[in-house]
This record gives sequence, C-alpha cells and structure tokens, in this order.
Amino acid sequence: MDDDNDEKRPIFGTAWGDLGVVVIAGLITIALLLILFSPSPFERLERAQAQQEKDKARQAELDRQKKIDEAVASGVVSVGIAPAKPK
Repeated sequence: MDDDNDEKRPIFGTAWGDLGVVVIAGLITIALLLILFSPSPFERLERAQAQQEKDKARQAELDRQKKIDEAVASGVVSVGIAPAKPK
C-alpha cells in the first residue's frame, strides 16, 4: 500500500497536489472577499450623475431667477392684483 517513491512528504504526509488545491482555494476565497467588500464603480457613477443633476437644477433655478429679476428691474413685468373670480 505504500507508494513506490520514498521521498519525504512536505507537510504531515500530504501530497503536493493536495497542497496546491488548498492554496488555490485560499486565493479564490481572498479574491471573492475583495470583490465583495470593494466599493462598486456603479455606485460612484450614480453619485456623480446625481451631483450633475443637482448642479443642472441649481443652475436652471439661478438662470430663471436672474431672468425674473431682470424683467422686474426693467419694468417689463408689472405687478398687479387680479380681480377675484366670481363664486
């Protein structure tokens, strides 16, 4: 039942192939854990897009307010009270 080769086994009588399987399984486990706990690039993209949306909305509001202020200052827009609607 003993193998024909009498070379000394590396660790507790295990074969090199068995140690290779353990090492590869460990590397795959570490790689999966790194993938699992690393930040998502899509999350970063979504945050950047949300910031751009906020900036565009803020700029549009500032432009709108600026046009209103210019119109009121030039007298183009008159402020008046509309007559009440009959009930």
